[in-house]
Amino acid sequence: MAYVYLHEEDLRAFIDALKSFVSSNNDELDSISRSNYQYGDPAEIRDKVEWWSVPRTRISDLSRTAEELQVRLDQAVEMNSNGITPMDGDMISYYLPDGVEDTPGNVKAYNGNAVANGAKDAEALQQARKSADGVSEDGRTVEEILNDMENNQDVPAYGYAVVQTLGGVDGYLDELLQLQWHYTTASGDQISIDQEAVDRAVNVLGRVLASATQSGKAPAGHDSWSDAMYQAVTVKGHRGRMSALNALMAVDGAVYDTATLVDLADRLEDLPFDGSAASTTPNSLHGWNHPVYGFIYNEGTALQGYSMDPLYGVTMAMGNNPEAAFKYLNPDGQMSGGQWVPGEQSEKRWELLTGREWDSEVGLDGFTAAMAGNSAMRGSGDADTAAAATWAVARSMEFAVDQVPFANYTETMKENLSVVVANTADQGVKVAIGASPEQLSLAGEMDDASLYSTLVYRLIDNENAAATITSAFTSAAMAEYPNITDSEQLEDKYEEIGCVYGYLDAIGSERLVDLEEASAAEKKAAEDAMGTMVSVLTTVVGAGVTGKGVKLAWDVGKTVTKPIMVDQLTPDDLPDVDVPDTGTPSSLESQAYAEAVNQGLITDPEAFDSEYLQHSGSGKPYSWYTTNPDGTTTFNLDNPPTDEQNKQIHYWADDIGPEHDPDNVLTGADGAIDDGIGKGQRLVQGSDGEGGKDGDITIKRG
Repeated sequence: MAYVYLHEEDLRAFIDALKSFVSSNNDELDSISRSNYQYGDPAEIRDKVEWWSVPRTRISDLSRTAEELQVRLDQAVEMNSNGITPMDGDMISYYLPDGVEDTPGNVKAYNGNAVANGAKDAEALQQARKSADGVSEDGRTVEEILNDMENNQDVPAYGYAVVQTLGGVDGYLDELLQLQWHYTTASGDQISIDQEAVDRAVNVLGRVLASATQSGKAPAGHDSWSDAMYQAVTVKGHRGRMSALNALMAVDGAVYDTATLVDLADRLEDLPFDGSAASTTPNSLHGWNHPVYGFIYNEGTALQGYSMDPLYGVTMAMGNNPEAAFKYLNPDGQMSGGQWVPGEQSEKRWELLTGREWDSEVGLDGFTAAMAGNSAMRGSGDADTAAAATWAVARSMEFAVDQVPFANYTETMKENLSVVVANTADQGVKVAIGASPEQLSLAGEMDDASLYSTLVYRLIDNENAAATITSAFTSAAMAEYPNITDSEQLEDKYEEIGCVYGYLDAIGSERLVDLEEASAAEKKAAEDAMGTMVSVLTTVVGAGVTGKGVKLAWDVGKTVTKPIMVDQLTPDDLPDVDVPDTGTPSSLESQAYAEAVNQGLITDPEAFDSEYLQHSGSGKPYSWYTTNPDGTTTFNLDNPPTDEQNKQIHYWADDIGPEHDPDNVLTGADGAIDDGIGKGQRLVQGSDGEGGKDGDITIKRG
């Protein structure tokens, strides 16, 4: 988001001066026009002074500029007087989303009009929910109102107006809880909740609340959003609101204000929780003899099936806000001897988080989301920040391997932790080539490489996690060789890529072996993940050769906060790979050949004689090569190469042989790939390559 800052007094003076200039010039032109008309246009200047003339047009432009500046000033004054947009010294501001053009219409839409529409939609939502026919006074249903809210859900001024109109955070949470009853029907003794409708409302209202926290103004009666939220869920008789707040904060893509998340988590972590599963949360909290609420208790309406864990929602939200995750997980510390040393508060926080009872179903989804958010800060340009984030990453990995049984991993946890692994891809490549991820300073129960690999093993049967890890590792390996200028560099590059493939392939194979007694669905998921791994690796390598499939290729130093979601990719982003016909290593060899040619490493012109680049039967030239005007040749393979292209380029390589490749560039690349794959596999599976056997790396399977 972006706030545009204005100096009210200076801009007002400038607008007044501009308006005065326009008025005086129009008066002068009017006087000239009247005189000219009176005397019959003696100098033939009529076209230079009437309304269609250039001077009039330019003055009109200035008048319009003054009006547009006045709109911006009025909006900034209105929003600042309401406390919705921030000040910077004497500067006041209005809001515009990133990428939205700064026009008067847009300024109104995202500021003053947003406030008015937010209040109107909030009132209509209450009306529709309460009315017998489910329709508001302006004729909209609850679903139609939510549709309109969705269109404005990320506008801070709109969000603030909605929350305030509904009665602040207390009323906002209660409105969601009442919507649950709106979507509840009873037939005899059977009560049914339209869960899809409730989830949809949660998704919209979660984004609206998040945008409200970005407005810069605290709810009425509170000095901060975190205070309003904490008070709302801890007041006696309304503690069921915790389920609603958790639901709203866990919404994917909802970006809550940084200070709000950090302060709220700091307060919520002191609340007791017994680890109850989200699925056990009823639609109202009342009963007998509760260890926290008392002997006979009534703690209000709850959102059925949503978590009551005080830290679940706020940590889930940190997955969308890396800065908040970083500040919460690294509250204090300093650099010493080139290493980040945590302070007392950081040590205590990690002791609390790794030792508390989390919601047994979704609690660790939240904790690992915060871990993922923090890991993205490894890419910070500030060395201290990057080092602190790395310290927390190491603690995250240790906790995930040493303290969480593999059986307790959820699919969401796997995807969150794949982000943590992806943001350590520089160290992951070290593990794949047989070195140690020493920069992480791991201190788990296993050696560093084994702990790291065990975490990869636990994630790799999830297709999204496999895609995320593979893309990051392959990109990191390729980043070490940005410009190939000789055959030695080509071999080094493809040997390292081969190591990444061999390492991940071996870990995936081990996972498949250990799933022999699992359900068909689990085995199918793991097999799909393996296929995706091959497809992603080949596509990322090919992106550097062909320029296609670049969405999966990550820039050097780039970090991510979210995993790759395979089902959201298009065929152009991630083509299907027919494993093993067009998969690694065959495709890697083809891509290495193409890169060697395109980088000018095959220097004998006769290697590109048409007899080597045509179908043996028909004599028709292959479609994937081009002869350039300067006489050089370019290989333009698909990404990944098709089965037919793989065969054809290998025919070409075999045909030209050492006679036209005297430096053995192609056979050297082949050998490098084979060596790399073998090395990566042996690290995990040992020298015999048998499943279930450990090499230098030991995998903790339980």
